Amino acid sequence: MSYNDCMIISVSRRTDILRFHGEWFGKAVRRGFTKVVNPCNPKQTRMVSLEKEDAEAFVFWTRDPRPSLGIMKRLDKAGYPFCMMISFTNYPEALESDVPELETALSIFREANGTFGSERVILRYDPILLSNFTTPEFHLKNFELICTTFSPFTRRIITSLFDPYKFAIKRLVKVEKFEFLEPRDEEIIELLSRMKGIAEGSSLELRSCCEGEIFGKAGIKKGACIDVDLLNSLFCLDLRYEKDRSQRENCLCSKSVDIGSYDTCPAGCAYCYANRR
Repeated sequence: MSYNDCMIISVSRRTDILRFHGEWFGKAVRRGFTKVVNPCNPKQTRMVSLEKEDAEAFVFWTRDPRPSLGIMKRLDKAGYPFCMMISFTNYPEALESDVPELETALSIFREANGTFGSERVILRYDPILLSNFTTPEFHLKNFELICTTFSPFTRRIITSLFDPYKFAIKRLVKVEKFEFLEPRDEEIIELLSRMKGIAEGSSLELRSCCEGEIFGKAGIKKGACIDVDLLNSLFCLDLRYEKDRSQRENCLCSKSVDIGSYDTCPAGCAYCYANRR
């Protein structure tokens, strides 16, 4: 059977595998491989090895890893390098109805930190959606609460502005009384600058995800979600950076293979890019 070359495995930009598809992922790990369908061409598939000698590292994306913690503990015991990004935005229920609440999220971060360590657990406050429900004032108060709450359990926060994918726009405009805000660049820079100050006040590093110069004007460093520098430092690896050309222009992620599928996350967040219905 022909596999991919050695590569970082992304689990997953396209869906929350750890929360909703842990049984499938566990079977794939035990089997040692999985089949991935090209989202742009369903007839095109590839076999992806999950064996330790082929999977250079795993990067997990989730809102709640608890259903898959057993699998992750086994991976950790077996010596697989990995880190995880846990999303928490604390938005109004009209925008995200099936996500952990603050106290639940706190227990999630506490357990993840206690099991794997704060350097391997990264918080995503993503996306920054500017609307009449989530005004700049909302974000400043909300972000300060989040930084204060989770600072003992993580060291880095990744954020980005909402990107107007058509399926997300279509869902959002159906939310009762929802309206987009269109602040000037100067107002966005002011918001981002104050968020940076809030993060630093909690000893957290704020980095951007796939963003341009507006974040730089706010003093926020560009970040990479698939970060070989972080993986190398955490696990004494020698991974080489290769830009992932399948991602957007401003994305600094290193090349990886994503094993998820779009349209398979039932959480139903109104702003989500990964559900195209």
